[in-house]
Amino acid sequence: MGSGHNELKFKTAILALSTVKDWDEAKAEWALHFVYDDAAERSCECEHSPIHQICVIKNRKNGAETEVGNVCVRRFLRLLSNRIFSVIRRIRADINNSLNPAALDLFVERGVISHQEQQEYLEYWRKRKRMSDDQKAQKLSLNTRVLSYIDGEAAKLIALAAANKLKVQQI
Repeated sequence: MGSGHNELKFKTAILALSTVKDWDEAKAEWALHFVYDDAAERSCECEHSPIHQICVIKNRKNGAETEVGNVCVRRFLRLLSNRIFSVIRRIRADINNSLNPAALDLFVERGVISHQEQQEYLEYWRKRKRMSDDQKAQKLSLNTRVLSYIDGEAAKLIALAAANKLKVQQI
């Protein structure tokens, strides 16, 4: 099984993909691009393994991407990946649950939902009662679309990782 989270190795890997070499400046270049679960034995840039909650992070300046574990994204980059993972779990458990604003922002950026749909969703996302039939239908439609997108993208990324043996532990 895996070792602990090695901050130095994580920072070294991220700095190598960044446009600057100062950690505080470099971490500001990175944004959460996508999140997914993978049952395979994967390892993070920090060399911790196994990781199953995978975060794809993307450098805003040079377009570089890498996949890292959820713990490192939160601990070292301070990105809100945990909020995305938790809302996805809740929606998988009950499709009538609501996406949170962090998830809505991510899926607008990915083009899964429109800005207009996001604004409408934000009007009722905390409501459990007194939603109109149209709001209920829209919520169900958007939640279904988001899960479908996540499943499709995750399948592509898992297949790519397996084909390229990217950070997949050989047992």
